[in-house]
Amino acid sequence: MYVEQLRLSRSFAFSRVWGSDEEHDLHVHDCLEIGVLLDHELEYRFGDRIYHGRPGDVFLCRPFEPHWSYAHPDKPFEAILVLFTPSPVLKLPDGSRLLMPFYAGRGMSPLIPGDTTYAKAIAKAARSAAEAQEQGQTAWVTRQYMHLIDILLQVDGFFSDQMEQAAPRRTNTIAESVGYIVSHYLEAIDGDELARRTGVGRSFYYREFRALTGLSPHDFVNQLRVQSAMDLLRISEYSIIEIAERSGFQSLSSFNKQFRAHTGCSPRDYRNRYHLVP
Repeated sequence: MYVEQLRLSRSFAFSRVWGSDEEHDLHVHDCLEIGVLLDHELEYRFGDRIYHGRPGDVFLCRPFEPHWSYAHPDKPFEAILVLFTPSPVLKLPDGSRLLMPFYAGRGMSPLIPGDTTYAKAIAKAARSAAEAQEQGQTAWVTRQYMHLIDILLQVDGFFSDQMEQAAPRRTNTIAESVGYIVSHYLEAIDGDELARRTGVGRSFYYREFRALTGLSPHDFVNQLRVQSAMDLLRISEYSIIEIAERSGFQSLSSFNKQFRAHTGCSPRDYRNRYHLVP
């Protein structure tokens, strides 16, 4: 498995892609990704789960989640990839809610079937966003941002329906606390205090939190902070220590340790490889 570093020139992008049956390894990346399959079939693998995508299907790829795709021989697929970091979404009212499907949906299917109203609306918005750039429409970046918000609202609607069917109300309140962490990960966060705020026992909270995210509250916060740091290392001129502070780390040593654990390299090496030169 390898870590794929996607070179975003800004905090979100729509990319039309074509592919064949060329094999590649399971990989992970720090960006959030939505794949909209337009033509032919595509096999998606998330860890040990395999899904057979058909035209119109939408797939959510969560940050740091191993995934892989494979097209049928002689049938190259076409898709639109929606790639983004949390920063432009967190600027929105209820932005943390729109990010929850990517952080609090572990164990739920990453597939939004193409015959649902949600997938149809997502495909329409993704096409319009890609065409805005391809045709050089005026203010096409702003148009893409508008379409990104529309897509995330559709994802939220589908996710909310699935959560209501699959989880009791108490679990939904824990999902809401995940949204709270996404909005406040730069602050000092205590898992036991979160359990008390949620109104459930500590053991229940930690167990259900891990079921939703795959991580403990502490590890989840660190993942969000590393993700923020990776974004800043790509696009900013801040010093390493400034990025550590702006990403919520209390010390440079803690930052270096967590960053290397998630990416396999130091913050400085990451910047040298992937920094976007103005």
